[in-house]
Amino acid sequence: MAIGSDRAALNLAKRVQAALVVISAVFLVIVLRLWYLQIVQGDYFRYKSENNRIRQVFVSPPRGLIFDRHGEVLVKNRPSFSVELVAEDSPDPEFSIEKVAEILGRDAEAIKTTAKQQRKRRPFEPRLLVRDITRDELARVMAARWQLPGVVVNVSPARDYLYGDLAAHVLGYIREITKAQLDSPAYSGYRMGELVGQYGLEARFERYLQGQRGVKAVVVNANGTKIDEASFEPEYAGHNLTLTLDLDVQKAADLALKDKSGAIVAIDPGSGEILAMSSAPRFDPNMFVSDIPQEVWQDLVAGPGKKLNNRAVQGAYPPGSVFKIFVEAAAFSEKIVSKGEHISCPGYMQFGNTRFRCHKSSGHGPVSHFEGLVQSCDVYFYNLGNRLGVDRIHEYALRFGLGRPTGLELVDENPGLIPSTEWKKKYFKKPEDQKWYPGETPSVAIGQGAVTTTPLQIARALSALLNGGLVLKPYLVRKVESHDGLFIDDTYSSTIVDKVDLEERIRQMLIADLIGVVNNERGTGKRAKLPQEFDVTVGGKTGTAQVVGLRHGSRLEQHEDHAWFAGFGMTEQPDIVAVALVENGGHGGVAAAPLVKEVLQAFYAKKLGIAVKSDGNTAPKKEPAAEDGADAD
Repeated sequence: MAIGSDRAALNLAKRVQAALVVISAVFLVIVLRLWYLQIVQGDYFRYKSENNRIRQVFVSPPRGLIFDRHGEVLVKNRPSFSVELVAEDSPDPEFSIEKVAEILGRDAEAIKTTAKQQRKRRPFEPRLLVRDITRDELARVMAARWQLPGVVVNVSPARDYLYGDLAAHVLGYIREITKAQLDSPAYSGYRMGELVGQYGLEARFERYLQGQRGVKAVVVNANGTKIDEASFEPEYAGHNLTLTLDLDVQKAADLALKDKSGAIVAIDPGSGEILAMSSAPRFDPNMFVSDIPQEVWQDLVAGPGKKLNNRAVQGAYPPGSVFKIFVEAAAFSEKIVSKGEHISCPGYMQFGNTRFRCHKSSGHGPVSHFEGLVQSCDVYFYNLGNRLGVDRIHEYALRFGLGRPTGLELVDENPGLIPSTEWKKKYFKKPEDQKWYPGETPSVAIGQGAVTTTPLQIARALSALLNGGLVLKPYLVRKVESHDGLFIDDTYSSTIVDKVDLEERIRQMLIADLIGVVNNERGTGKRAKLPQEFDVTVGGKTGTAQVVGLRHGSRLEQHEDHAWFAGFGMTEQPDIVAVALVENGGHGGVAAAPLVKEVLQAFYAKKLGIAVKSDGNTAPKKEPAAEDGADAD
């Protein structure tokens, strides 16, 4: 009995011992696992834990401000609210997107497309759904937050163009970066969804204006709602631009072009600083802050008005009689006409079987150089053109900077065209079309035929005449500085790209002739004259250019003539050059000269401290054609 009891006790003890061994082994495994997890991989799991509740958020910096030459703010920033989606916080991202579309009254498919374009972002990174919502839309989204898991509202700086479409073609606009840009080394460091300059100075000075993106650590709860934040790396505002533009002069130019198609350029003839550059029709850069419909974009790019076309530098037009300034400069420099010579104008010039008519059908009679420019006698310049020949006209025009880009770093310039015998050989394919015939030269001498120039080229060429022959590179930016006022780049200044060797007596004679165009009783540019209280001398040249087809040289009858006026104002010396081009405006003296007057008046009102009231409606909408009168050209 005792022996059996001892065996039972021994077996029990062994079983207990075995159980203890098993339990100890299991416990040891657990301890080792805990040690491995907490000690060996503790940093890893702490990182994972932190990143489950702390998210990295990129912070857009405010872009640099843009000022006019006097420190007036043209472009600043404002708070903008955007709706975004954090995919990992939404059980059904597609449902969240559809709900956002319903609340905002937007197209759900368009929003889904926007989100898909950012699919490379990590699940915890916000994806843009709708940019720049209104305050009312913001209130609706916030009120429905409980229905929108994963949806967040982000605030970031957005561009604010304070004067709407003022100087739109100069300032440009910003828009979401394209895939092609993301693939370009020039945009390294940018991310999908970021806004970048796409046009004008916003694009040209993107790297200065953009600033440096910041990074924040955002603490969120289980619902994805931000409960705290700590900045890892602050954002830095972009650099500021100070332009050469004068706000008052720019306003006058824009207002003068109201309801017209064309361009106005005003520059300082001594420095090349652009005081105003206006192109019409215009667009409001503020529209690009929000997502614009595709049909609106297409209308801007390819619509009948081609609003994105900067006509001041991208529009090349036959200059008409404005070109006569430079033909006369060439003729006197080459000594093929004398100051006292008179050329008879019976109303036409017979050249072989072709009769080249003057705009005054009854003729001007004996015409000197003064009357030739003042009354814009075509016959006088037909004769000068024949004496010079097309190649010498080409040579002098190029010296004045015509027929080639000005070098303005804004958009791709249209170089224009000054024809020559060599050009015709290259342009036409058929041998019979490649020969230059003497009968083609008279049209070139009055700025017709194949001649085309941009308004900025004409402004620069006239400036060269006024400043002693210096062909300057025009520019728009005076300086770049940081938001705290430190100079980043203040090297923008006058650059001489060419020089016209013009005898001083010829230069002064031409200037006197141009003053006569505005001040002589028979001058074609009288409408550019300023009121007497300004005590400013105004000169210039009108131009009325027929719209022709280049291949055949035939007039396009369905289009009315383009109207030009290239003018200047001077007190002790030339202060400003202003050029106006009105597409299909008719007579230059009627349609364009009054626009230049508005610009000059705004400039001198500030310079001389004279109060001026203007309704902006400077030129009559329609006046009878002055076929034989002083305003005919």
